[in-house]
Amino acid sequence: MANPLGIFFSRLAPEERQFIKRIGILLFVLLVISGLVVFFYSDIKDIIAPDESAVFSFDLPPPPEVPDFAEPLLMQKIPKAEVSFEEDFDERAHLQLMRQNASQYNYTMAYRHGARIIAYLLASKELTAEWGHILLEAGKPEEAVPILQEAMSQDSANSKIAIDLAYAMLRSGDANGAIELLDHAIATGKDLNLTVAKAAVIGEHPDTTKRAAAELIFKSVLKSKQPPPDASYQYGRFLMQRGDFQNSRIHLENATKANPNEPRYIARLGMAEFYLKQDSKAEVLYKKALQMNPYDYNTWFNLGELYLSIANESTHSLEVRQKTHNAFRAYLKAVENDSLNAGAHYRIGLILNGNADYRGAIRHLDIALEKFSRSTPVMQQLSSAYIQLGDTAQAIDYLEKILEIDPFDRIAANEYIRIREQQK
Repeated sequence: MANPLGIFFSRLAPEERQFIKRIGILLFVLLVISGLVVFFYSDIKDIIAPDESAVFSFDLPPPPEVPDFAEPLLMQKIPKAEVSFEEDFDERAHLQLMRQNASQYNYTMAYRHGARIIAYLLASKELTAEWGHILLEAGKPEEAVPILQEAMSQDSANSKIAIDLAYAMLRSGDANGAIELLDHAIATGKDLNLTVAKAAVIGEHPDTTKRAAAELIFKSVLKSKQPPPDASYQYGRFLMQRGDFQNSRIHLENATKANPNEPRYIARLGMAEFYLKQDSKAEVLYKKALQMNPYDYNTWFNLGELYLSIANESTHSLEVRQKTHNAFRAYLKAVENDSLNAGAHYRIGLILNGNADYRGAIRHLDIALEKFSRSTPVMQQLSSAYIQLGDTAQAIDYLEKILEIDPFDRIAANEYIRIREQQK
């Protein structure tokens, strides 16, 4: 039988047969090369290109927790070669940045820069007082007390230092010492702001029986020819603490008229409007204060409370969702500017629980419970989150703690009984 392939080639011209041979040789060479490549790749592929799923199957370790503020003494021990560009600024640059942040009410960042040049700051009387004020505003009254005492010893007639020191002592738990300090300053000076500060300290005295004396002092200052704006502000705060929101608003309005560029006054007036159920006015005032001082975590929290209050009172589902979302964003801003704000963490946990993000809720509620270790509402929310996650042991643990604190808590008692009956 004739070979068809042989007949085909016999009919071709010599140059056509030569071309086909070359094509065949080229295809054979390519086949050999491809075989070698496949063999080589199969032998080392696990080394040069591991499976993608294997790469991402490992859990990355959590990043180390870095404190908000580096301790100055620790920073001094860092070798020069290990200090970053940001840490290698000279004293003047850090001082300028400290002052710039303080002028913008960003006392957290002002503290960070000041903490790097403490020796430089303490070498100057003026800078010592300035540093003490930043410590006070940054929420570190215990650290502020010795610094301001040193500044006071160098400039005993400076009423601003005396006022800062008095507030630092009050917030450190020494209200009586703060009053004594102000009495001495008042006896040797004529600044009415000293008397206002004394009234404010008395109005926040831990002994509630002593607080009533503050009102007479406030009224006496306000009757003077030129009362300082802080008198109306502090008296408005005092009246608010007593629940007299109507009169509180009057005095806070007077304070904002006397000093319309002070965000503290505007924010406090917003609180008065909130308590008087003037929600739209409160919102406008809160936002105005936050435009001036976006780092005010208290006002961010109060704005969140306003939105959440509106959501709770609304009967329209769309408004409830919108206002709850606005509240959530405000609470996040509060936490952004004060990472340990327990009230904001609790509210965030509450909202996340309602959104079925139970693990996220637990993270925030745990932070809130660290500060308010006997808070039954926080424990109640934690219990609810663990129930939804199926962890009844943790849920029961929190319910038992609630009942230890308040044996008559019906919600906790009913939930405890329900879980126990299900377990049976």
